[in-house]
Amino acid sequence: MIYSDNMDNGNSYRHILKWGDKHEESVSHHMAEVIKEKFGLKDEDFSRKHLPGTESVKLEKPSMLKPAQVDFFKNICGSENVKTDDVSRASFSCGKFYGELLDLRLGLVPDPPDAVVAPRTHNEVVQIIEFCTAERIAVVPAGGLSSVTGGVRAPRGGIALDLTKHLNRVLSVSKINKTVTVQAGMYGPALEEELNRQGYSCGHFPQSFEYSTVGGWISARGAGQASTGYGKIEDMLVSLKAVTPAGVIETRDYPRTAQGWDLFKVFAGAEGTLGVITEATLHMFNYAPANTASAAFIFRSFEAAVEAMRMIIQSECGKPHLFRISDPDETDIAFRTGGFSGTLADRALQLLGFKPGSRCLMFVTVEGEKDFARFVIRKIKKKARAGKGMYIGTSPVSKWLEQRYSSAYLRDPLMDRGIMTDTLETAVTWEKLLKVWKATHEYVASRPRAFLMIHISHVYENGANLYFTFLSPMEKGNERQDFAGFHRGLVETILAHGGSLSHHHGVGRVLAPWMEGHLGKSSMELLRAVKNHLDPDYIMNPGGTLGLK
Repeated sequence: MIYSDNMDNGNSYRHILKWGDKHEESVSHHMAEVIKEKFGLKDEDFSRKHLPGTESVKLEKPSMLKPAQVDFFKNICGSENVKTDDVSRASFSCGKFYGELLDLRLGLVPDPPDAVVAPRTHNEVVQIIEFCTAERIAVVPAGGLSSVTGGVRAPRGGIALDLTKHLNRVLSVSKINKTVTVQAGMYGPALEEELNRQGYSCGHFPQSFEYSTVGGWISARGAGQASTGYGKIEDMLVSLKAVTPAGVIETRDYPRTAQGWDLFKVFAGAEGTLGVITEATLHMFNYAPANTASAAFIFRSFEAAVEAMRMIIQSECGKPHLFRISDPDETDIAFRTGGFSGTLADRALQLLGFKPGSRCLMFVTVEGEKDFARFVIRKIKKKARAGKGMYIGTSPVSKWLEQRYSSAYLRDPLMDRGIMTDTLETAVTWEKLLKVWKATHEYVASRPRAFLMIHISHVYENGANLYFTFLSPMEKGNERQDFAGFHRGLVETILAHGGSLSHHHGVGRVLAPWMEGHLGKSSMELLRAVKNHLDPDYIMNPGGTLGLK
C-alpha cells in the first residue's frame, strides 16, 4: 500500500508549504511500516490526516506600505513585478523550517512582507535599496526560500525581494579562467544544465539543490553533497557584486590577493543582513560523469567506520568528493525502506558479523581524470579494508544518488500523518565527534517515542559534519510548544558536547539566540560593527537574523 494524497490548490496554505513536487505526496509501504513500528501506530492512526493546511490563505496583517511607496516599486520594476495579494505575501513569509511549515498548517502567517518585488536588473536593485533606505522600509532578499533556520521571515514587514523571477541567468563563462559569472537568483538545476552543455559542472549539490539558488548558497555558506572534494560554496566563490544601503560592493576576480580582508567573503554567511547579492563569479569544474569512480562499504560498528573515514581523509592519497557514513539507525532504515532487510544478501552479511543495530554504510565517489579517480578509489578500498570494512560494490551508491534529493520531500506526507520530523547539523572535530553522536542519541532516547538518525558528510582532515534527522509523533493540540522544546534541547546538547552552531544551514532567526554565547561577545561586536557600517538603519533582513537586532 502507498499512503498518498493530493490535496493541493493554488490558493491554499498547503500550496505554500509543499516541498518538492507539488503533486507527489506519498510514503512507501516500507517506510510506513517502519514508522508504525517505531511509534506503536496502527493503520488507522497512520492514514488519518493531521493539519493538512488545505484552507485558503487569508492574512490578518494588511500591507502597511503607503500607496506612493507601492507606486514607486511599480514604476521601477513594472506593475506585474509588484505583488501585495495575500497568497504572494504568505508565499514569501517563510522557508522550510519545521516550525514555519507547522504554522502554515495551522493557518498562521506571523511575519509576512508587505509586498513582493521582483527587480529585473542590478540597477533596479540599486534604486530599490536607495529608496528603502530613505523610507526606512525593511528588505528581505529572497531566492528559493529553502532556508531551514527562519532566515527569510519578515517580522518588520517591508518587501521581499524576489531575485528568482528575472535575475536568473548565466552572464558569462570564462573557459580560460575556468569561472562562471551568474546572477544570484539562478536555481541550481538551471545553472548545472547550462554548465554541462559547455562541458563543466558547478560542483555544488546541496540536498535543496532543486529548489535553491546561487545567492542563497552564498548567503548561508552552503555545502553540497560533494563538498569533501569540491569545497563549500565560499571555497568556490571568486568575486561578487552586492547592493548595500551604504552603496555597491563589487570585487574583482583575482586568484588571490593580500589587500586586507577578503571583503567579498563578508557576504558569505551574512544571510541578507548586509545587502543584496546580485551577481557572483564561481569556480567551475570539468564535467566528466563517465570518469566517476564509486564504492560502498559496510562496517560492523559506527566507531570503526568513523576511524576508517578519518584515516582515509588524512592519508593524502587524494580526496573523495562524496564521502558519507550512515550510523546504525540510519543504515537500518535504509536497508528496510530499500527492501534489503531479510534478503539472502542481508542474511549473509549478518553471518559475517554485520548485524542490524550496529552495522554502518559508507559511500564514496571520486571525480576527475579517469586514471586518477580509479587510483584514489583503490587507495580508499585498501584503507577501508584495513579498518575492518567490507567492500559491497557500487550499486548502493548508485541507488543513493538516484534519490539524493528526495528524502527532504518525505517531510510533508509524514507531517500529514502527525509525525514531527526535522533536521539539524553541526561541525565537530574527530576528538569530539563520537561524544556528540552518543549524547544526541541519549537525549532523543530520553523523550517518549522519538527516533534519531545521524550521518556524517562534508569531511575534513580535522573533523566532519554530523547531520541529524529526528522523528516523533506530534503532541496533538500542543504541536508548536512540543517541537520548540524538543529542538531547543537537541541544539543545547550539540553545543554542550563540542559541536558548532551550524556547518552549512546558516543561523537565521532559529539559531540566533545561541550566537553570542557560542561566538563570544567580542565576535558579536565585530559583526555588529560591520552591520552598522553597511546597514546603519537595520533595514536588511532585520528582526534578529544572526542575532543582529
